[in-house]
Amino acid sequence: MSTIPTGTYVIMNATTHTYLNVLGFHPVPGDIVNSVGNHLGNDMWNVLKTESCGVTIQSYGTGAFLSFDPSNKTDTPFGSVVTSDSIYPWSLQQNTAVPYAWYIVDHYTGKGLAVRDNSAANAAQVLESGLTNNGSQAWFFIAKEPLAGTN
Repeated sequence: MSTIPTGTYVIMNATTHTYLNVLGFHPVPGDIVNSVGNHLGNDMWNVLKTESCGVTIQSYGTGAFLSFDPSNKTDTPFGSVVTSDSIYPWSLQQNTAVPYAWYIVDHYTGKGLAVRDNSAANAAQVLESGLTNNGSQAWFFIAKEPLAGTN
């Protein structure tokens, strides 16, 4: 499986040009939204390869892991994209609609991350949905060197 190198990234949606974010640095279960970019740790993610299932994605700012909780019905009847204290498995699959972009796919559900209604608004909700061949589920991983005082 092809993937990106272990490192710290800002993760930008190809359609909205907004960034995966832990809303307000909230503790677990922190809500996952897209932001217009605040240059802080809640816009940065540590991505690490795993031996068995792809990658884990950890908030640089909070230390919590990107996850999906099917029992949390806040975002959709199927569950919510939130942070967790536990490692959660994702896979990165190349998005064929957008060069250099990736699907972020839940290892358990097989669904990919997307921004609700392709909204570019600050704090637009991030959801899981069935994979489609378009830019709404395309994510760019932009390498970022963490700076002191950003988390």
